[in-house]
Amino acid sequence: MKRVLLSMTMLAALLSAAVTVANPVFENDPVNWYTNVVTVSPGWSLIANPLFHNRGTTWRDAVADNSVAELFKRVPPGTQLFKFDNTTGRYSHNVFRAGRWSNPRETLIPGQGAFIFNPTRKRFSVPFSGNCSYGGSVALPAGLSLISSPDCGGINFAPLVWPPPEGCWIEWRDIVFDGTNYTTGPVVRREQIDCGPFPQQGWDSMAFNPQEGDAVFTFDNGPQRFQKHTFQNGAWDNVPAVGFGQAFFVYTRNPRTIRYTSPMPL
Repeated sequence: MKRVLLSMTMLAALLSAAVTVANPVFENDPVNWYTNVVTVSPGWSLIANPLFHNRGTTWRDAVADNSVAELFKRVPPGTQLFKFDNTTGRYSHNVFRAGRWSNPRETLIPGQGAFIFNPTRKRFSVPFSGNCSYGGSVALPAGLSLISSPDCGGINFAPLVWPPPEGCWIEWRDIVFDGTNYTTGPVVRREQIDCGPFPQQGWDSMAFNPQEGDAVFTFDNGPQRFQKHTFQNGAWDNVPAVGFGQAFFVYTRNPRTIRYTSPMPL
């Protein structure tokens, strides 16, 4: 049994992700572990694909495929997809007619977003199946962009606070090797330490890290209109709420990266 330093703070994980090892993947395991069903209302909606999708039945024949043709196989004729390019500020236009998309190779990966138009009067569902990367990230450039959660879990819009209310700690845990895998045991000793200066960006997993003047635009499917959320004087006038599988627009003058930094689950 080997005793090691596992993490620097109770907040997650500045170091623990580096030593946590996931369960192994076997050839006969399912090709996609999770499914997230997104309901598309009549009219316009903002949509996102929260999982990295594979074609195939097991890991033996898995082929990574986040193409529109693979993700949106069963949608009504006339469904349209408008993907926003954060660099050029322009939309691509993809239409589903006669059982196929006009641009079937277009992709929608975690962290991206798109407008989808449902031409019918009924809702339909899009089952996104796939896997988490437990390390995904999305760049938030200056100006206007359309983004979504880059990994499993929602984006944290709360302002980052340093030092953390509960203080900073060093933790020791036992790591056990069974001949195949490493596993971590419970905390065997904790020692409170000086938090020091504000850490590098990304210390809080999936943190939006709001900056003065940021504006987030969510889309309300009911009235078919945007709702603006502004961060001023260190607080939101209305905290954004973005569900898993939804996208949102951001306007900022301060580029940064939103990333998953929590430990990978065993």
